[in-house]
Amino acid sequence: MGHTEQLSMSELQTYLMDFAHCEDESDVFQLLASLLQDKLEFEDCIVLNRYKDRYYETIAATNAVFHAESWPECQLFSEALEKGCVLSKCPLQELEFALLNCIDKVSLKNSLVISIDSVGGQGLFIFTNVGISNCHNILNTATMKILLQQVYFTFINQVKLQKQTLKSLSMINKFTTLSTLFKELGTEWFWRSDSSMLFKSVNNIETVGNIYTEKFVGNSIESLITKSEQLNVDKWRDFNQIIENQEDFYNFEFEVTSVQDFWVSFSGKPQFDEQGYFAGYLGLAKNITVSKEREAALQAEKLKAEDASKTKSKFLSVMSHEIRTPIHAVMGMIELLLDTKLTPEQQQLVNYANSSTEILYGLITDVLDFSKIESGTVSFISKPFNIKLLSENIVGQLNIIEKSDDILFTTNIDENIPKYVVGDEYRLGQILFNVIGNAFKFTKHGQITLNVNLFNEQLIFDVKDSGIGIAKKNLELIFQPFSQVNDSINRKSEGVGLGLSISKNLLELMGGEITLETQLGLGSKFTISIPFKEAKDSENTHSVIQKQASLSILVAEDNKTNQVLIKAYLEKLNHKVTLANEGREAIELFKRKKFDLVLMDIMMPIMDGLSAAEYIRDELISDIPIYALTANAEKDNKASCFKVGMNKVLTKPIKFQALQEALSGVYPRG
Repeated sequence: MGHTEQLSMSELQTYLMDFAHCEDESDVFQLLASLLQDKLEFEDCIVLNRYKDRYYETIAATNAVFHAESWPECQLFSEALEKGCVLSKCPLQELEFALLNCIDKVSLKNSLVISIDSVGGQGLFIFTNVGISNCHNILNTATMKILLQQVYFTFINQVKLQKQTLKSLSMINKFTTLSTLFKELGTEWFWRSDSSMLFKSVNNIETVGNIYTEKFVGNSIESLITKSEQLNVDKWRDFNQIIENQEDFYNFEFEVTSVQDFWVSFSGKPQFDEQGYFAGYLGLAKNITVSKEREAALQAEKLKAEDASKTKSKFLSVMSHEIRTPIHAVMGMIELLLDTKLTPEQQQLVNYANSSTEILYGLITDVLDFSKIESGTVSFISKPFNIKLLSENIVGQLNIIEKSDDILFTTNIDENIPKYVVGDEYRLGQILFNVIGNAFKFTKHGQITLNVNLFNEQLIFDVKDSGIGIAKKNLELIFQPFSQVNDSINRKSEGVGLGLSISKNLLELMGGEITLETQLGLGSKFTISIPFKEAKDSENTHSVIQKQASLSILVAEDNKTNQVLIKAYLEKLNHKVTLANEGREAIELFKRKKFDLVLMDIMMPIMDGLSAAEYIRDELISDIPIYALTANAEKDNKASCFKVGMNKVLTKPIKFQALQEALSGVYPRG
């Protein structure tokens, strides 16, 4: 065919069929080159597709440097779209070419641009370094236009196919990843049994080395369980009853024996054939070995924590006795001292000492029984007390402890406050001591004021100081346990940061509250409000010591100071007292002498009070009243006392009036 010959229709059909069979871009360009080799000389062919307004993208090119290029539509392309084709003798001067990234990598001369309109879109063919002598005659023919349209359409379809393939490959890769993840982490699998509960099949994602198939198929559950599972007779009896009744079951857990035993959870539903006969079970199973191991670890930690708690409780029980015993003696001696003739100054000092020991006892009780505070089971005593005396005693104590010429401490108590109110005196004293003591701690010089008023049936205590104040960012810390806002400015011992936290918790349990107004550098004001109830006259009257027949009382107590105290109490009530230093000595005295009552300390050397009381009941066959004396009045300790036959439990430190009331029902034994 000569250079000026047109492409015939039969040739066109042949080439179109050939293009339809091309598998990739290379095949298409190779076929196009063979078709045009005697019609058009060119170096490269670039096929563009319009992808947005005035921009084209390369969809195919004989030269790889043109791939991934974006082409703007400027004068050259616009002219090609208008005329159908255009020849540029200086393509590097055209904006379309000048803006290419690869322009410095190619040598361009005469370039022919042909526009293509197709149902697939609008495109351009660019032939570079063409021979210009005959290009117009060939490319203006109708058959050649049709052929280029088919080439363009072929490239468009290949691009779409390539994108679709990439998308499919991406989806396949995604599902492969998920499948692999499920294979590695998935623990669920399906199972089916026959009417005899033998496993017929196991469907699991594993196709090779499926341990579930190997272990279960052809076997029953009972034949696979571990020896420890076989001991759970009740569990398996109930399960077999469910199977016999052909009922659904869910999350039935058991351990399977294997090279490495594992746990499974089974759920199943009964299946029936077309005639309605039971055909077996179909269900879902899950490997729960990891969760069981975690459960076992948690159980071990729980047991360890329980052991630690028992050890703590034992420690607290011992420490409670050891610490409270001397406090008992101090409080008792002060009570005896108050009953003697004292000068006004001595009376005031003893009142201070008495109030301090009450507060100290409360603090020790809180520290030793902190578990009760944390659980909100702190007990409170409701009885009449002198609110003015309590306030004055605390003020007096702090004046002595915190005495400073740089601080003026004043107190104002509303005259309308009744003399006696009902409540817990030492808890309230503890709170006031903490708050006022805190004011002294953070005030180097200036003034501290305590104001006590009545408002809306509430007792209001305002503690105002001219100290350093507290920054807003630290307000949340002030009532937190073991927190110190600024340790560096404490005037004296910083403590452990429990005072305000304990005070806040105690107030909330008593139905009150504590609030704070403060500004850094300008002082603070703590306001304590607590429900108020005036004591009736009958409540204020102390019990008059009624005359009671003299009793012969055996007191078993190892602490010498407490011996002196309890003996003084009892003799004041006109009773005869015999002292024993420990349980064995008490038993020997009991054998030799007749007594009306035994007061028995629980913790003593050689023989403790519980053992001694048990001996009196079981060996000496005596029903004499035995009262326990203990510094630890927890529920378990009281139960231990009653278990060995004791009649009553008296808690140290015991007050004179409480002892008198406890003895009121005891009479001489003839």
